[in-house]
Amino acid sequence: MPDWFRWLLIALAVLGGVALTARRRLSLPAFPQVRAGIAASVLVWLAIAVVVAGAAGGGLLWFLGWPRLPTTGAFDVTQLLDLLKIALSVVAGLGGVVLLAVNYRKQRVTENEHALAVEKAERETVQGFNERLGAAAEQLAHESPAVRLTGVYALAGLADDWVDKRQVCIDVLCGYLRLQPGTMTPGESVVREAILRMFRDRLTGLLWWRHPVDFDFTEVVFENADFSGLRFRGRLILDRAEFTGQLTSFDRARFSGGLSCHGTRFAAERTSFGSVLFDGGIEFVGAEFTGQELSWAGSTVRGGATDFYRCRVACKRLDFTQLSIEAGEVRFEQMELSDTEVDFKDLDAGWQDDSGGFPRLVFEDVRFTRGRLRLELWSERERMIWLRDCSLDAVAVELNADDDAKPWLNLRDVELRGGTEIPAEFVRTSSAPRPSTPAPEA
Repeated sequence: MPDWFRWLLIALAVLGGVALTARRRLSLPAFPQVRAGIAASVLVWLAIAVVVAGAAGGGLLWFLGWPRLPTTGAFDVTQLLDLLKIALSVVAGLGGVVLLAVNYRKQRVTENEHALAVEKAERETVQGFNERLGAAAEQLAHESPAVRLTGVYALAGLADDWVDKRQVCIDVLCGYLRLQPGTMTPGESVVREAILRMFRDRLTGLLWWRHPVDFDFTEVVFENADFSGLRFRGRLILDRAEFTGQLTSFDRARFSGGLSCHGTRFAAERTSFGSVLFDGGIEFVGAEFTGQELSWAGSTVRGGATDFYRCRVACKRLDFTQLSIEAGEVRFEQMELSDTEVDFKDLDAGWQDDSGGFPRLVFEDVRFTRGRLRLELWSERERMIWLRDCSLDAVAVELNADDDAKPWLNLRDVELRGGTEIPAEFVRTSSAPRPSTPAPEA
């Protein structure tokens, strides 16, 4: 066999051994993990050592061409001493294997004890958290408002400490808010205000919760609710909730996980979503706005869809001035607006085509009656604003744009009544609005 071929085989064997060792470094010593005595483990490791030594010796003899060993009488004293040293080295190596096996067993025992101690500590920690949760829940069910207030603070501290079950603590507190008492006493009001204040402290940066959590305020009644400046990383659910009082404020809030308002009643004199950043799906489905004004002035829609679907609007003014839609769509669908001023002034800031989809403002199947509709667009995007299957009856339409702007108002099956007029120079689509009809005489 050529020498170069032998060297090649040796190199491949070495590389294969290194690769196998690197791959199975953590799982290679699997034999000693079997539940057996120390003697059995030592025998296993000795067998492995003998196999390895035999393979190494055989490989060496093969590499040397299987040379003939001289007879016993041909060895002198020096050579016999060398052979004795080799034999003693082999015995010492086997002893080292035994020592390594024993030390490995000790190391495995130590690691298993540490893992058991860690697991026990975790179980004790979880058990302690569960006991704290149970005690706080009992306090919330107490008759005394002072004890219930203590339960609120206990749950707040537990939510700070127990990240894995923080959502459970929040659900308990939100569930307490949903249990509306028959008679609101001063003590009960203090407890509920403490819950909302605790949420505010954790959503404004003082004790900020970085992990997303959901808040379910279904059917909760709020009076003069103040959610201004809060940052909701999870989903905020306000289905069938009711907002009363003089002002409901979401000013400067940020919604990253979505907002659900199904059947929500906004009955405060003024409801404000001013300068709010919406970064997710926003749903106003069957919501009712009965106050004097709904304001979205200066708000930004960054992605997803914002739907006003089958909402009942009794406000005198819908203020959407300086609304920015960076991506996504704001849609008003199947609604009736009567004696209402709808203002979309300065609809130019932030209108960018982003990964969230082409920005668009859509009115579909909307009935405007005796009101004022103001649309201003200073963007070069002509496909921005759409009116589809809409009816405008005695509506004062105000349109404004740059003098050099192309027609940008897209109409499809729009009916004009009661003297409502839309100048043709603003209309872009080929589907022209139906001609206006005179208002019927009284």
